[in-house]
Amino acid sequence: MDLSKLSQHDRITLGTAAAVAVTALLSISNAWGALMFLSLAAGIGAIAVILQPMLAPTVKLPVTKAQALVGLGGVATVATGLTALNWLEWIIEHPGKFDTIQFLVGFAAAIVLFATSFQAFKAERAAAAVPAA
Repeated sequence: MDLSKLSQHDRITLGTAAAVAVTALLSISNAWGALMFLSLAAGIGAIAVILQPMLAPTVKLPVTKAQALVGLGGVATVATGLTALNWLEWIIEHPGKFDTIQFLVGFAAAIVLFATSFQAFKAERAAAAVPAA
């Protein structure tokens, strides 16, 4: 598997998806809640979507890559955001603890995953909407 063949956007997406998955796993091990399983699944799913052309080139996704990544980024962002609301008091009272920092890094990564995927989705829609001359 040659990761140098990935585009700049795919490398950013792969990195943020890995950060979401790792921080979700840490949050699960530190008992942040069952919603973090959704973030873990979304992070792993985004990694699979990015690496799918290299790992299984004959497989065709039922949606475009951008649509899949927007959905997975949205799931990770909403699940982590709801967990943050549940733990808001603890997060505010313990801003310097490792648990809080890793959780907030994962939340930021989920937001970046969603935002970059949404930009790619908008560009994809704009390209598809160009009328034929």
